[in-house]
Amino acid sequence: MSDKQSLQISGQVFTTHFMTQDISPLPLIAHGVSMICRNEDRFLLVKRGKEPLKGSFAFPGGGVEAGEGGEEAAHRELMEETGLRCDTLRLVDTIDLSKEGLYGKTYNLSIYRALDLSGQEQAGDDAVSLHWLTVEDMLNYPVTVSTLAFARRILQEEG
Repeated sequence: MSDKQSLQISGQVFTTHFMTQDISPLPLIAHGVSMICRNEDRFLLVKRGKEPLKGSFAFPGGGVEAGEGGEEAAHRELMEETGLRCDTLRLVDTIDLSKEGLYGKTYNLSIYRALDLSGQEQAGDDAVSLHWLTVEDMLNYPVTVSTLAFARRILQEEG
């Protein structure tokens, strides 16, 4: 159901329809980054303290802020969540993750590999704690599907 409103400008009539009942919102697209940090056979995971996926274990990461590029966001998120810095990184992949529901979102996630780390580890921002886990260890924790898949992929690619 809609209401019609007309406006005349310079002899032309423009008609606008306004919705008068609630409709489901369109899906939103959020851009995010994830940082894969590896030390031999262990990967750095954060226990998430906030939604989405509160309580799950995943690579450090988060949303890309307005005016920020992917690499810049990856560096910032790594520092905020772990206290660590990375001078060199490489883009591993970009994937889309969908979240169902009334306010469903699609997360466009750029996954980076930190090739060097420095600094003092300390959980921060929305990371409750930090954990260095092997792929085998990950099977005993609530690790996100994409985190486990990319840890396996990195082991296969890098040995």
